[in-house]
Amino acid sequence: MHYHQSVHRGRVAVTEVILHCAAIQTGQFDGMSPWQVFSCVNRWHTERGFKHGFGYHGLFMPNGAYFPGRPWDMIGAQTIGHNVGTIGLLLIESQKIDRVGEFSDWFTVAQERSLKAKIGSVPGINKVSGHNDYAPKLCPGFKVKSADWLPAKSPLDRLLSGAVAS
Repeated sequence: MHYHQSVHRGRVAVTEVILHCAAIQTGQFDGMSPWQVFSCVNRWHTERGFKHGFGYHGLFMPNGAYFPGRPWDMIGAQTIGHNVGTIGLLLIESQKIDRVGEFSDWFTVAQERSLKAKIGSVPGINKVSGHNDYAPKLCPGFKVKSADWLPAKSPLDRLLSGAVAS
């Protein structure tokens, strides 16, 4: 389990992942390495006054490559009013997002696999949402459903959590 230390709320468990897109033009990051994309977004965030630069905890390239951002235990700067207790993950879209569609409209199977594996490796995560769940934005370009991203619970897990075993 990871925790954030909040001035106002004390020690807060990290239990949610919030997904984001980069809001880029089609092809804007083509041919760039994960480090180059990270550096570009870091520059944008620094120019916007983000105290610690890159506001996300990691990014996922279209080929599925993951590049780390802020440490899990550091509060992110990705969703106003929802940074404490959450991990912000950035998906680099393959084309400009112009509507709320399906994950596959903007992102790749490689990103889906890599993202699911990363989320499944973070202890204590019980919710996955999109930036558009907290703000009137297209980001991340689709409606996020936790069940699509969280590891499936075993019958024992469901029994221990109070659910009826089938």
